[in-house]
Amino acid sequence: LILNPDAEKKTVTCGMRDKEFLRDKVPMTKEEIRALSICKLHLKEDSVCYDIGSGTGSVAVEIAKRSGQIQVFAIEKKPLALELIQKNIEKFALPNIQVIAGEAPDCLKTEERSEHPTHAFIGGSSGRLKEILDVLYKKNHEMRIVINCITLETVTEAMNAIRDFSLTDVDIVQLSAARSKSIGRYHMMMGENPIYIISCSGRGEEI
Repeated sequence: LILNPDAEKKTVTCGMRDKEFLRDKVPMTKEEIRALSICKLHLKEDSVCYDIGSGTGSVAVEIAKRSGQIQVFAIEKKPLALELIQKNIEKFALPNIQVIAGEAPDCLKTEERSEHPTHAFIGGSSGRLKEILDVLYKKNHEMRIVINCITLETVTEAMNAIRDFSLTDVDIVQLSAARSKSIGRYHMMMGENPIYIISCSGRGEEI
């Protein structure tokens, strides 16, 4: 209450509106995509989740708001995005989010990190998806992962990695959303970029 004088009762519905976040010109996972992606993570009350390519931190914020016991690590390499993540953490008063500045998977390889990740959301991989998955599954071979793919190249990369790592419980959803926009007295639907949401789990044994 000291950190957030405007604290209200916890919302029980899934999904926060995009306009609630500070975003500047940093790309952000849109609210419909964000809600379904988080749902596909199958989070638990005490999960430890990586948000890789965190951008504005919108996914990290929504996950952290689910439970004060959830630990979230927002991983981002761009300076402006890192500033926005920190501002959004402060806006929503979420001490259970820790920001990691750097590029994945390099910043995740250090032995000093003692957290035991259980889940990961990958919103951006900079073409290093297979390397990221390799590091993540070495940390926890049962980890639950959700990947958002905008380009077909990323979809191909993800499917190849799923095969190479023999991952299980694979689910692929292609989602297209459109939002109404007022033009005079008319309303037109403006389409967002279609997204592939790929979720999978480890094999339950060492990979």
